[in-house]
Amino acid sequence: MTKVNNSSTLIELKLAVIKYHDGENMDYLQKNIARDACYTSNNSLTYKKKQMADGIADFESAMVEGRDILAERLCQRIEAMEIELEQLIERHVADVAVYLVISDGEEWTATKPSNNKAKLTSKLAAIKARVA
Repeated sequence: MTKVNNSSTLIELKLAVIKYHDGENMDYLQKNIARDACYTSNNSLTYKKKQMADGIADFESAMVEGRDILAERLCQRIEAMEIELEQLIERHVADVAVYLVISDGEEWTATKPSNNKAKLTSKLAAIKARVA
């Protein structure tokens, strides 16, 4: 079985799970289940990439310090994480494809954290002005 077949099978299975929750007025629930899957798989990808970046930094330090045994162990760990990363990417791609189907063509995008810094800065300035 090729990777394309595996991906299409994964998409079909994920669709089947979501469509299990079928019935009157279930569109909202199905869309939210698909959105949650995208959010979760995206977070998993982000976390794994951070783990790998940290591992690579440790590996580089071990190499510079001449700590060959540690470097070898870190290299093996990074190589194992690469395999996990491939699976996580495939999972996220499938989740995004499922969301596209369930939401009638709407593309999933990661929500960005709100930036309240400007608002909080102005509140802090107002508080300081009242106290001064």
